[in-house]
Amino acid sequence: MKTLIIYSSKHHMNTEKVAIAIGAELAAEVRKLADVREKDLESFDLVGFGSGIKGFDVHKELAGLVNGLAARHGQRAFVFTTCASNKDWTAKFRSLLAGKGFTVAGEFHCPGLWTPFIFKLRNGHPDATDIKSARAFAKSLLQ
Repeated sequence: MKTLIIYSSKHHMNTEKVAIAIGAELAAEVRKLADVREKDLESFDLVGFGSGIKGFDVHKELAGLVNGLAARHGQRAFVFTTCASNKDWTAKFRSLLAGKGFTVAGEFHCPGLWTPFIFKLRNGHPDATDIKSARAFAKSLLQ
């Protein structure tokens, strides 16, 4: 299965770490959001969208890419995020994907380091256990 992973990772590059792990498991092409154009998605069977959570949502640039896409007619997709919270903030983004015609095959949420003010919350994440979970999630997409 030909797979493309598109990710937006800022600040501590937590999402990039997860994108690389999932990409390795799926033998996927992994690209930063800035390196992707709509036509790039055409030749892939499965597209992964990854983002950190900021302001209780995926990065607006990633949502902007999806908003600008033509109808996907059942192309498979998955979502992965990193966030300091344990809450799933991707419902709106998954609805956007479904509205564009993607079939959302799964989602993965990972803790990420967050540094509000002078504090470090979830220091060390994503850690080896998180990466192992990301790889297991990737394997589940192949079934």
